[in-house]
Amino acid sequence: MASVNIGKKLRDARLQQNMSLDELQQITKTQKRYLIAIEENDFDSMPGTFYVRAFIRQYASAVGLDGNELVEIYDGIDEPEDIETAIQYETLDESRTQMYDEYSPTKRFIRSLPAIIFSLIGLAIAIVVFYITWQDRQAAPMITPPASEIIRESESSSSSEASQASVSSSSSTESSTSSSSEPKAPTEVSFIGESGQTVNMSATNVASPAKLEFNAVTGPCWVGVYIATEANNDHGYFYQETIQPGQAKSVEIPAGTTQVVISLGASEYMEFKLDGQTAQFNPNNTGIGPRNINLSLAYAQTQQSESTEQSQQPQ
Repeated sequence: MASVNIGKKLRDARLQQNMSLDELQQITKTQKRYLIAIEENDFDSMPGTFYVRAFIRQYASAVGLDGNELVEIYDGIDEPEDIETAIQYETLDESRTQMYDEYSPTKRFIRSLPAIIFSLIGLAIAIVVFYITWQDRQAAPMITPPASEIIRESESSSSSEASQASVSSSSSTESSTSSSSEPKAPTEVSFIGESGQTVNMSATNVASPAKLEFNAVTGPCWVGVYIATEANNDHGYFYQETIQPGQAKSVEIPAGTTQVVISLGASEYMEFKLDGQTAQFNPNNTGIGPRNINLSLAYAQTQQSESTEQSQQPQ
């Protein structure tokens, strides 16, 4: 068990700020019974470890503590114990003659002799390399440039080649112009389905890198963006913050990310967009409260390359 009482530490911080559980419930949008369970370290009564970590971070953020540190304690990473400094007294068993012999100039020179030898070897190598490079620059070039000759062909052949080159350049210019002039299709965000607090969505024609924009409408909402990376190793969010009304926030998703999980504490207060397109994550008005949105991303360049490959396949 961790050496720190998580619930007591959070409760003491709340009491120091003269904050009641009802006020804390309004700030974190977490049910009061879960807040009480956290203070009593009754983590088994919660839906799962995912929500325990999220609720601890919300509670800690509201009372001014480091939520990541408390989550690490919850995961079993104990705080380092204080190590009392002990004064150790060294017993000198050697005689003064032995101490003099230990620090004599001869022994110090012998100890430093390997370092001196390696330094001399390195210096010798550097001198040899410099000398070889200097000799190469002074020597005549091994390959002599060919004499400049102008070979003139018949006017008919040169004119035909020029006309072919102009036709090919014009066709390539037209193809590049037509490909570059094609507008990029806007990002499309679609609602697939939901089960309880879990919502499944997909996005196509996504820009690289993608950009998420969060905006709290009528009340504060905790937002967590989770991306499975080696850095977080399922112990933290790529981004998390309690967003206040009128304080819009944006998050840039790393290029190549194909799966994102967005956790909302009070989803009824939150609106978010992907590449400027509004994500309707509750079109059926099934309720309020926390939401976990599984969002899969398909990038525009990948879709264009797939369509190009299909068009180039023989009919």
